[in-house]
Amino acid sequence: MKEFIITNDMASQRLDKFIKRQLPLCPSGLLYKQLRKKNITLNDGKATGSEIIKEGDSVKIWFSDETIEKFVSDKKTDISKYLAVYDKYKNSIEVIKESQEEGYIVFNKPAGILSQSDKSGDPSVNDYLIGYLFANNRITEESFKISKPSVCNRLDRNTSGLIFCSMDLKGVRYYDSNIKNGGDKYYLALVNGRFGKEGIFEDYVKKDAEDNKLIFVSKDDPDALYIKTGFELVRAADDISLVKAHLFTGRSHQIRAHLSHLGFPISGDPKYGNKNSSIKALRQMLHAYEIVSSENDNNIKLVAPLPDDMEKLCKKHFGPSEDYLK
Repeated sequence: MKEFIITNDMASQRLDKFIKRQLPLCPSGLLYKQLRKKNITLNDGKATGSEIIKEGDSVKIWFSDETIEKFVSDKKTDISKYLAVYDKYKNSIEVIKESQEEGYIVFNKPAGILSQSDKSGDPSVNDYLIGYLFANNRITEESFKISKPSVCNRLDRNTSGLIFCSMDLKGVRYYDSNIKNGGDKYYLALVNGRFGKEGIFEDYVKKDAEDNKLIFVSKDDPDALYIKTGFELVRAADDISLVKAHLFTGRSHQIRAHLSHLGFPISGDPKYGNKNSSIKALRQMLHAYEIVSSENDNNIKLVAPLPDDMEKLCKKHFGPSEDYLK
């Protein structure tokens, strides 16, 4: 028999999800059968698996040690892989804020690195996060098996700025309640032309899977997805503008597509941009600049400074400034 006393970082998840994390090789059918037979109990009582476990709960798995061992993955975590990514990017990924109490960390992501791993196998912020936590003794191999640290909001590979990460389940809960459903997210974009479309814009889009881009459609389209974005002019020159975007909905490519649809594509954007633009940029000039939220009834503001490439273009076209938002 193995007993788990639920800690705060394990709480607020379904019982069956928790058990699957402990016994990843246990077939689902067998798991539910053992719940029905009371070979898996919650606080010494019968459970269905749908219960939400709380701090202090007792979960007992009445299997033999041999059976438990059989259902636990014998594949060791390759910590060296994550540490290698951490070592590669530790001088270029800045920590904006870390809260062990709330279980989250916020990085300033440079352009050029994935948020989460894909089929390419290229390193990602998610890999860096795990390497960072191992290198700084925030997690152990045992705790890593229980709760996987993860990126909560994705940025495109070539978009820079604030990326929110959970260290454990507390961080996921914090993100869902304070950021995803209770925070305001702002971006800065350098766009082609003198921007003249300030306001809040509501439209409908759908994903063109073949080209991997958003196209604008009628709200009556069966695949239509609602988007809402606010835009404010910050600085302007004849051929380029600095625009602040307020993200109300969170569709992939939303800001890039919306600005292009309004006639002001982001400088350097290979997918939605103007290839004949006189503004030469090596990547899309989009930066996740600010998150405004509340924490323990106190308003908090997280800000990621402009990256060097965007600041260089701002100085070239708008002149030197200590803060381009003033």
